[in-house]
Amino acid sequence: MPKAKRVLLAVDAANHAIDAKENGARVNYGASLSYAAHHGMIKQAGFYGVRCNGVGEKERQQLIALKQAGFNRMVVRPLRQRADGTNKSDIDTVIAMDVWEAVVKKEADIVVLLSGDSDFVPLVERLVERGVEVHVIGPDRGTAWELAIAATHFLYASQLDGLVQSGSVNGAQVGDRPLPESERPAREAATASSNGNGTGLPAALKPGV
Repeated sequence: MPKAKRVLLAVDAANHAIDAKENGARVNYGASLSYAAHHGMIKQAGFYGVRCNGVGEKERQQLIALKQAGFNRMVVRPLRQRADGTNKSDIDTVIAMDVWEAVVKKEADIVVLLSGDSDFVPLVERLVERGVEVHVIGPDRGTAWELAIAATHFLYASQLDGLVQSGSVNGAQVGDRPLPESERPAREAATASSNGNGTGLPAALKPGV
């Protein structure tokens, strides 16, 4: 019986939140866990967010819900303001380092990246050159074409069943249903609740640059 492939999932949450908000939709990050589990055994599921302000009790509970839904690496980094008034986060660097380290250590056969950011093009190109299967799922209106063609497989967010949910934007689910015990890296599964800001991110986690 062939050995199951090891999957690393990395969710650039702010990148998807921008597109969802502009389209009056919400993001169900549980769909990305299901997609990753379908392609093999999830070794790491990372959720990477950006925050502008402190994280309050409500936001902490929402992050815990993401953890319980199956994400076993949670990174929330602050925005830093430049001299010209614009904001910048290093979250893309954190994602790239996590992915590259896992591949170099031969801990991942497949990488599933939820982002449309062109900053990831060099990373994806190098991964493919090394024989890693890279799945990129990018926002419908915010994906760099260079990233799409660099990946082994590419989908727009709306093409992944259940990821983008249209309609009322009075909530954003992080997981409609938990993954089965055999498919998820977290110890316990739970259905995550809506966060009330229509972006799929806690209120304190806002899109970065």
